[in-house]
Amino acid sequence: MNTTAYEVLIVGGGISGLTAAWHLNRAGVHVGLLESLPTVGGCTQTHERNGFLLEKGPFNVMVRDPSFEDLLSDLSDQVGVVSASSTARKRFIYRGGKLHLVPTNPVSLATTRLLRPRSRARLMAGMVMSKRSGDTEQTIEQAASRRFGREVADTMISAVISGVFAGDIRKLSANACFPAVSRIDARARSLIGYGLASAFRKKPKRPRRWRGLVSVDGGLGALTAALGKPMGPDLRTGASVRQVRETPDGYEIDFQSSDKPTETLQCRYLIMATPAAEAGRLLGSKIADIAGTIESASLVVLNLGFRRSHVGHPLDGFGFLVPQNEPGFPLMGVLWADSIFPHHAPPDHCLIRIFIGGARDPGAIDRTEDQLLRTATTALRGLLDISGDPVLVDFCRYRAAIPQYHLGHQAKIEQLHRIVAQSPRLRVIGNYLEGVSLNDCVRLATHTASDLVEQIKQPSPPQPSDQRLANAGAI
Repeated sequence: MNTTAYEVLIVGGGISGLTAAWHLNRAGVHVGLLESLPTVGGCTQTHERNGFLLEKGPFNVMVRDPSFEDLLSDLSDQVGVVSASSTARKRFIYRGGKLHLVPTNPVSLATTRLLRPRSRARLMAGMVMSKRSGDTEQTIEQAASRRFGREVADTMISAVISGVFAGDIRKLSANACFPAVSRIDARARSLIGYGLASAFRKKPKRPRRWRGLVSVDGGLGALTAALGKPMGPDLRTGASVRQVRETPDGYEIDFQSSDKPTETLQCRYLIMATPAAEAGRLLGSKIADIAGTIESASLVVLNLGFRRSHVGHPLDGFGFLVPQNEPGFPLMGVLWADSIFPHHAPPDHCLIRIFIGGARDPGAIDRTEDQLLRTATTALRGLLDISGDPVLVDFCRYRAAIPQYHLGHQAKIEQLHRIVAQSPRLRVIGNYLEGVSLNDCVRLATHTASDLVEQIKQPSPPQPSDQRLANAGAI
């Protein structure tokens, strides 16, 4: 049995695990990483085919956290940041068989056909004055309906949430999904008044290098590749972890690569950067009991390339989302990829990204490619005036990919953190904890790595807890 020792070992090579590894490696910590898939990146993968740049998972990033901005700056010699086209500011929502431009100012709101006149007035009134949420946890639908009325919640808010969580606003917790917004909702009767008051109170922000939507040259897969590159042979792909054991000095991890014999790695500190269910399997029954109650949405990403002359719609915007009050329309949303980032399609072509599944259609993940393609092309042919067949078809299935922060989610995570804290050499990171976006994952991984570096530098490392992992038993 071969044994290698690390100061820190990370299980999981998605954006969370890669970010933590990159920061630890940069700080001079001897760190190893195990990823079960053939390549790192998790859902963040980019492929190039016939001149099309195909994002298999996340398509872009809204840089809104200093941790992510600093990471992009630190990697600027390896990846070039690309800002989205100004066209991407235009967003659409599907309603009643048509695409409606999302209103962004009072004039467009007053004239939009997306909402009925009464609902438009209710939305404006809710911005001026509304009931506060109080201390009770609410679903996103409850919070939005209270502020802006039911039609706004079911049309505009549900469409946006579909694009972020692929979830159901009738189940998702407003407090867990948007904690900062929920804090404002609990305090402010007038959102406009709160915004004006905050503008006067705010300290000057640090200069922003990037604003709005960005990607990188070569797609977001180039970002994850750059994060993993400095690790060299300490990053092992195709490595399936079989067992985790807590020891007096840290942890032992058994893993297997292909048909090779089982290998064992030792480490003083362990970071579990896997999905919740996998963390539960490896860390014991107490965590598994919590992880088993966190539902996740599955979805299919379908990239279709067309000759530009075969698509009559101008594709002049980011794309469109579908609200929950359009149950007859089979798609979650559609992005016009090359309208956002022109380099994603070759000249005289366009690239359309289609999302199917989520909470609105959980069975989509198991349909055949022919069925999914027929669903997508039938839904879009008349809507986008498509006259020809696609010249490129690319599928990617993500089963249980997006954690659903349903009511009670924050309480579950607090309980999970209490259990993990009983093992001071253990950390957990991932999109089921503090946000599902790339920004959220990078922020948590960065802070976790920073705290761990400080702990490693302490003259007397923490003593292991009395509770042990015995053959992957309960923590």
